[in-house]
Amino acid sequence: MTTNRPRARRAVAAVAVVTLVAGMLAHSAVVQAHTNGCVDPEPGVETLSCQPIAPEAGWRAEVQAVPGRYARPKSVSVDGPADVVSNPEGLLAESGGVATLNRTGEGTTRLVVDFGVLVSGYVELGVRQASGAPIRMAYAEGRDYLGHDGDADPDPDGFFYKGRTLGTDDDPDGRADVFDPPAAATVLTSPGLRGSQRYVAITLDGPGTVAIDFVRVRQTNYASRYDGHFLSSDPLLNHAWYASAYAIDLSTVKDTRRNPDASWVIADGPKRDRVVYAGDLRVVAQSAYYQSAGYRQVVRDSLNLFACQQRPDGTFPAASLIDVPCRLGDPGPPDGSPAGFEPPGEAQLARIDSFTAWWVTALADYLRYTGDTQFVRPLLPVARRAVQFFLDHSPDGVLFRTDNYDGLLAFHWHTPDQAVGVDAYSNEAFYGALHALAQLERAAGDDTAAGGLEARAEQVRVALLDTLWDPAVGAMRLNTEDPRRDHSADANAGALLFGLLDQDQAASAMTFLAGPLRTDYGTATSQFTDNPYMTRYISPYILAQEALGRFRYSDAAGALRLIRTAWTHMRDAGPGTPWEEVGVDGTPVVARPGTSLAWGGHVGLAHAWSTAIPALSMHLLGVQPKDDGYQRWTIRPQPGDVDWVQGDVPVPGGELSARWRRGADDRSFVLTVEAPRSTQGSIAIPLLGQERTIAMDGRIIWQDGQPAPGVHASRTGDTVLFTHLSGNHTFAWTEPSTHS
Repeated sequence: MTTNRPRARRAVAAVAVVTLVAGMLAHSAVVQAHTNGCVDPEPGVETLSCQPIAPEAGWRAEVQAVPGRYARPKSVSVDGPADVVSNPEGLLAESGGVATLNRTGEGTTRLVVDFGVLVSGYVELGVRQASGAPIRMAYAEGRDYLGHDGDADPDPDGFFYKGRTLGTDDDPDGRADVFDPPAAATVLTSPGLRGSQRYVAITLDGPGTVAIDFVRVRQTNYASRYDGHFLSSDPLLNHAWYASAYAIDLSTVKDTRRNPDASWVIADGPKRDRVVYAGDLRVVAQSAYYQSAGYRQVVRDSLNLFACQQRPDGTFPAASLIDVPCRLGDPGPPDGSPAGFEPPGEAQLARIDSFTAWWVTALADYLRYTGDTQFVRPLLPVARRAVQFFLDHSPDGVLFRTDNYDGLLAFHWHTPDQAVGVDAYSNEAFYGALHALAQLERAAGDDTAAGGLEARAEQVRVALLDTLWDPAVGAMRLNTEDPRRDHSADANAGALLFGLLDQDQAASAMTFLAGPLRTDYGTATSQFTDNPYMTRYISPYILAQEALGRFRYSDAAGALRLIRTAWTHMRDAGPGTPWEEVGVDGTPVVARPGTSLAWGGHVGLAHAWSTAIPALSMHLLGVQPKDDGYQRWTIRPQPGDVDWVQGDVPVPGGELSARWRRGADDRSFVLTVEAPRSTQGSIAIPLLGQERTIAMDGRIIWQDGQPAPGVHASRTGDTVLFTHLSGNHTFAWTEPSTHS
């Protein structure tokens, strides 16, 4: 790997430091803590390796979640003539006095409260007295869309007219509530859950008066403990991580009205749809695992929703209601959804088969991050049937062909664009599902089946490149039937994500993504404005995967540039969280020509799939599980141009902490690791372009390109990989102080 950071002259010798706290494994091959290594270390490298990096507490200030049961406004403003309002600041606290609003004629004045961040739950208005016209509360994520009916679509022909959703927990749904003036002091409460709003406008629908004590939101989403966290020297990256985390918090839902045993699950977004999508779960779950140990159960129950709704052909509905009664450990036969809990009507009219492949990959990830074979083992038949569907619908014997099977229209993740044909992204998901099922079989099923699955995956990789890799352009094509021969973002991001490309192909694909598809706000989905197979806009869902793919091929600079560009824009132009979709002009948009989805206000401005967490925690911080349940792990930071990063990752049995820091002009590098004693792992120390002498716990363990006796280490690219490690360690290298 290379770095763009300026370099002064460096000595060949470098220094490495590792502090290893007691807690050793009995295995003789494991590098153990040397408690005497730091008693009287030699000056230089050994000394630096005896100075662990201390954890920073500043990450707590980055958390957007509002603690406690209620969220309250941070500011209030008056839209319209102000002389009909008194004491508007009284809305900021329940003890702040009464705010009054009078309406005597045709003019409308609104009290607009700003909660400072998006909040989700039941909106409550404390009314002291009122008379005359009904009281209206309207809700919006973005201030620009705060209309008479909040940010609901005003078009009667619009799919989400007046705030319609596909979910159940916000029934009756809507983005505005109207109340008759109460006869006595009371608390008016929205009749349904209001999934996400930063702004609430309070008005009267005609002449009248109202005296208001407070407005607040009784929060209903899952309360993450943030026992997983992240902090770096770059405020933009910090915001991208915590904004993504909060979007997941806001997207958690639970509805026990029809199913008393319903669990917390992660819907696609807090405002619109409010159902669980199988295709979202892979990247969303990866984010959740790094955020809190409690999210393992939420992910498990989200995955379980689909297991009991498998159709006879092996596929899942694209979307699930949040309260479907699915017993753990008993998925039942593949006969569709339980009676009365069928997916929303719209989800029954079409199929998104690639989401079935993503579910298999997400299930394998769940096992890898949790080690929970008890949950996974009964779902192996479900995963096998899911993969078999793709095997059965590969007309050439290798590649999956999307088509209108069983009379249902076929789409990919980008509904409702056309999809029939051999699609790159869907086959990349198929490739991932084959490897995922092989992983599941080895861990919890039939080990003899794994080799055949991996062999088929390699056939898919080779055939897909033969079919859709365009050497003249140096990028993947979208679909064999695509009339525009588009080299779409998803086709190339998916190939990078799953590692289908060689180094030269990957470099070319990344150049293409940052060239013809580059916009001021992120990578565009398509080269064209008129492709019936792919509408042109910006999908943060695909950006999240592109960032992961770039890191996979050691393009830290490109991944960080993408995150800084896209997530910073969404922060600055929105309520502070990542959006569902972005227009190429930078505005919120669900760009679907020929449909009634033109209203930007219904675009989710907090969306779980628009996450920067996996790229930042897995690759910039560098922490990943190597075995199921983190029994073995790897820490391989890719620093890019960042000065320091640290974070805690929740793992079964505790937390895995990594903290690294580079010196000015890359004159030093220090990495402190703290791991549960029952685990072991590997640590890759970046060399940043030069040979280094590395020390650990007060002694040199790598020098002149060779490990010290008894140390398990090897050079891998621009890193030195140390293996068989347990307990707590601090690694470091440095240049002699006599060099400048």
